This record gives sequence, structure tokens and C-alpha cells, in this order.
Amino acid sequence: MTFLYDMGNAGDLLKHGVLAEVVRWQCEQGVALRFIDLFGGKPWEEPVCCKVARRVRGLGSACVLRAAQTSIEHGRYYGSGWVVRNVGKATECGTVRVLTTDRDQGHRELLRDSGLSLITEDFPNADLSDGYAAFENDVIPNAKDGDLVLIDPYSEFLLRRAPTIVPLMAKMAKRAAVLLFALNLDPGNRVGQRFDKLLKEHLPGAWRLTCPPLKHTGVKGESRFHADVVLAAHWLGEGKGSGDTDALRKQLTAFAEQLAGVLELPAKQLSLRVVGQ
Repeated sequence: MTFLYDMGNAGDLLKHGVLAEVVRWQCEQGVALRFIDLFGGKPWEEPVCCKVARRVRGLGSACVLRAAQTSIEHGRYYGSGWVVRNVGKATECGTVRVLTTDRDQGHRELLRDSGLSLITEDFPNADLSDGYAAFENDVIPNAKDGDLVLIDPYSEFLLRRAPTIVPLMAKMAKRAAVLLFALNLDPGNRVGQRFDKLLKEHLPGAWRLTCPPLKHTGVKGESRFHADVVLAAHWLGEGKGSGDTDALRKQLTAFAEQLAGVLELPAKQLSLRVVGQ
């Protein structure tokens, strides 16, 4: 299935904003962060959709995602790897390494040539063309505290992959952190309800934010799906280990309200929810 989208659409802004806030928070805790992006896509899009650029600028200079999009004024929107890299560079405490891959060889070459490292730097036997296999066979067995894995798959995830990958996310979350970005066609249908059940069964206590479909915006890729972002980690809600998560919750809540404003949604539309509560 071909899924046309503009990089930086509403779902991307939610995903990248949450990612930026988590990375900043971990850096502020002095964490040596290893970010692993298993579905890297393109390093950036240039030129970016004009409405995407206006939305990013509308977030304001204090927003971490706005600060991470260092070339938005020149029409370039950065993908996940570069968002993390830019946040890490701007933070004076903590260290950040970015490892990436993609099933498409052309995208892998673009990611590498942009200055990002492929995951084989730390996982030499990983299958570069299969992010799911690399997650199960290489990343989880070798995960360590300070790792943050992004699972940013394709639109078939809920239909075909969720029953096997969500339990694997739970294994990862016992050791480090994992962030899932999933496109949910209909939360009320059988597949959407199964996803809710899987999260409650395997990832209770995870944090979830959802952006609804946005119609008639002129931005490709945001009109059909609910965009779900799920953060799971052993340190969520504990207030210990990697630092007090109350500060992270406040930062994510503030970002969600900022983003709702630029997307012309009600202020609480994107509010953080806790899975199982």
C-alpha cells in the first residue's frame, strides 16, 4: 500500500515533539543516551511543506522541537535521528549517540551520508533491512539503561505486527525505554480495540498521546489516521533511577498544549494519558 505523506505532518510533530522532550529530559538527568531508530526513513525533507514550516515556527522559540528544527527557516524539516542529534547538541549535560537503519537501501544510504551512524556500529549482526528482526534479535538482548528505541513503522503495524511487537516492547521497557509511533485507522474497530487491549495487557503505566485525523489541511498524511505515540520505560512513574518523571510529564503536557494550538485543536485534545488508568 502506498501511503503519501508530508514529513512534518501533525503526527510527525507529535512524535518528534515527544521525542525531543524525552531526550532533553534524559540529558538533563546526565544520562548517556543511545538513540536507536529502526525505521529511519529520510534524514530530512527539503523543501518542506509551507504549512508544516508555519506550524513549527508557531511553536515558539522556547519549544524543544522548534529549537531542534534548526533549518526550518531555510525550508528543511529534520527527521527523528537529526531531531535527537540536534537536541543532544543543544544540551550541555549528558551525551547522545544516534544509530539508525531503514528497510530501504536508498534511505539507509541517505541517513549514513547525512552524518548518522547505522545500527551495525553497535549491533554488527543486525539485519539492516528488517527493523523488527533487529529489535527482537539484537537490540533487546543487548539493551542497557540509557537506551531509547524508536519504533516508527508503516501503516500496517496495528493490523499485522502489533500482537508480536507490543509484547517485545514490554521486554525492552524492563531494561530501557521504547517509543512507538503507530497509525490507527479507527480506534473503535476490531483492530483498534485489539491495540488498546495489547497495551493494557503488556504496557500498563505507559504514557500515550494521540492526534486525531485532520481534514482539509493541505498536508499529506494526516487526514485518515489517528496518530498514536506510546512511551514505555522502567523508570516511568517511579520518580527514581533516571530522575523524577514529574518534570517530564509537565514538559510533555506543556508541549501537547502548544501543539494543539498550532494545529487549531482544543487545548486538551492531545493530553497525555496513562495506559490502564
